[in-house]
Amino acid sequence: MDSPEVEAAAPLTAMGSRLRAHRLARGWTLKQVAEASGLAISTVSKVERGQMSPTYDKLLQLSRGLGIDISELFGSVPEGAAARRWAVTRQDEAHRVRTANYDYGYLAATLAGKSMVPATAWVKARSLKEFGPLLRHAGEEFLFVLSGAVEVHLDDRAPVLLRQGESIYFDAAQGHAFLSAGDTDAEILVVLAGDDR
Repeated sequence: MDSPEVEAAAPLTAMGSRLRAHRLARGWTLKQVAEASGLAISTVSKVERGQMSPTYDKLLQLSRGLGIDISELFGSVPEGAAARRWAVTRQDEAHRVRTANYDYGYLAATLAGKSMVPATAWVKARSLKEFGPLLRHAGEEFLFVLSGAVEVHLDDRAPVLLRQGESIYFDAAQGHAFLSAGDTDAEILVVLAGDDR
């Protein structure tokens, strides 16, 4: 399945507005958010202005730096949603975030305090050179191939080729990258879990 055509500007602008609102509610400058999150001031500024689509690890750094749940960057939490502990995401309601390597569709994005972060993604990169540095973050990660084939790279391990219906579970602190191993972008389900979601 090819990557879906998604309108990235509206979600990015909304996310940037939420980030700015959280920053201003604390009376913080861009520099203070950058220092708290470990990101460059220019990165924080670009996310706020909707000019940059942050990767999961950068979203995690921003939410930790601000002391908020990552879902608060995606949308307001419906009243009572945390108490009910359920969320339905319709096919066209996933929160879309486009990055250089993946087009994510975050699921249950408005539910705060989740013990895991589920998302669908379309894998765009086809080589490690194109992908760039391996990703690393706290927690554990599960990947299930919905369509296509994915080559999974982990630190100090031979690449693993996964086809439709196959999966892998690993410690996300290991450097990792997912590459499409075919003519079309692979579609995957990823679930991130752990204390630092």
